Amino acid sequence: MGDFTKREAINRHLGELGEQFVIEFEKYKLTKAGRSDLAKEVEWSSKEKGDGLGYDVRSFLVDESSLKEEELFIEVKTTSCGKYLPFYITDNELAFSKKFSDNYQLSRVYDFHKKARIFQLTGSVEEYVNLHPELYRASFSEREPNT
Repeated sequence: MGDFTKREAINRHLGELGEQFVIEFEKYKLTKAGRSDLAKEVEWSSKEKGDGLGYDVRSFLVDESSLKEEELFIEVKTTSCGKYLPFYITDNELAFSKKFSDNYQLSRVYDFHKKARIFQLTGSVEEYVNLHPELYRASFSEREPNT
């Protein structure tokens, strides 16, 4: 297995552990707010419905004063380093955060292998991070390349 493949496998595994951490955190928050019924409904969307939805976890926003509840869509970005380490976000994730900004949250899980910590930012991602394009999708045209 090449270095790139190995690194991708490690990153994917770390991402899954971070998503699992956020799911447990959301269940804890909802239970503590007296909504264990909603805690049972927290969904690992990227695993159950597939990656590419624009978010990883579906939870709930709970307004304790009015007993109102709304869906909360959470994108999880995990690192074993510090919280300010840059991360990658897809066009789809960015677009979803804009479209559903009132019900969208970025959960940054950091220092994962030491003592996992988390901070959460609600709203469109572009409101609180600087975005720099770095990747291009390359495809071949139907015409044969010169060989």
